[in-house]
Amino acid sequence: MHTAARPHTAMDAAAVFAILVTVAPVFLLIAVGYGAVRLDYLKGELTDTLNIFAVRVAVPALLFQAMGRLDLAQAFSPPLLVSYYAGAYACFAIAIVLARTVFRRRPGESVAVGFAATFSNSVLLGIPIIDRAYGAETVTVAFGIIALHAPLIYATGMITMELMRRDGRPLGETLRAALRSILANPLMAGILAGLAVNAGDVTLPEPLDAAIAMLAAAAIPAALVGIGASLTRYKMTAALPETLTVSALSLVVHPLIALVLSHYVFGLSSIAVHAAVVIAAMPPGVNIYIFASLYDRAVGLAASALLLATVLAVGTVTVWLYVVDTLAPL
Repeated sequence: MHTAARPHTAMDAAAVFAILVTVAPVFLLIAVGYGAVRLDYLKGELTDTLNIFAVRVAVPALLFQAMGRLDLAQAFSPPLLVSYYAGAYACFAIAIVLARTVFRRRPGESVAVGFAATFSNSVLLGIPIIDRAYGAETVTVAFGIIALHAPLIYATGMITMELMRRDGRPLGETLRAALRSILANPLMAGILAGLAVNAGDVTLPEPLDAAIAMLAAAAIPAALVGIGASLTRYKMTAALPETLTVSALSLVVHPLIALVLSHYVFGLSSIAVHAAVVIAAMPPGVNIYIFASLYDRAVGLAASALLLATVLAVGTVTVWLYVVDTLAPL
């Protein structure tokens, strides 16, 4: 799917439509999960089981498989990582400042707002969209960003929360808690195990490798349907201006910074630009609600941003795919 290397004409509308058609199946699977629960075709207990299977079994298998085959030098490129994470941390800081000064949030609540504007749904949405739009080579580059995403963002969020809230823990205890939380995450377990296999140049027995591949193939469909089912639990409870602000930081500001740095500052390859910008353009994931609930700070805002940003992403992701196809054609 490419729309590049041609002048801007009325045909650009056709190019945007083609991109929308490319990403539509990803959002349709989310809609299937949402509709199945809303119509009472699937029960809440079943969707919980589906989400547990996806997050604890299938997606870790996908990450293990990907990390085991990853070209580490290509994926862990410092300019690529700076392009993505500079935008992520900028949005984190901007959201905290706006929450404190404009929306009059308390310190701990402001950190939860910042986390909501920062934590992209890089695995469950980013991977399938990049795979459908650009294929395995771009996905490989994106995995370099994804491997560091949860540990870096979670550690930053937890440490900042403990430093800013009045009932926060000492820094040493906070660091230990953050490390335990990161290592206990099944997605992180899949990443670390895959990297160990990669570094050790280990060849898995064929039956085991085939079983992991089968689980990996089930990961994305199960996860997307699970996202849709989960969205039925969230409502727009926070004020719309604040929810829109968080959504704008996540869907517009973050990918814009990633584009400027990757394309204009570092002059990265088209594949790297696509990976950085598209992952940055993903809406927040369910982790923002989990983080807010963990600290009981800005839970309503997290739920509202999760719901609104996911809906808006159908349009914004399509636009960003068009922008990167035009500026950095593959």
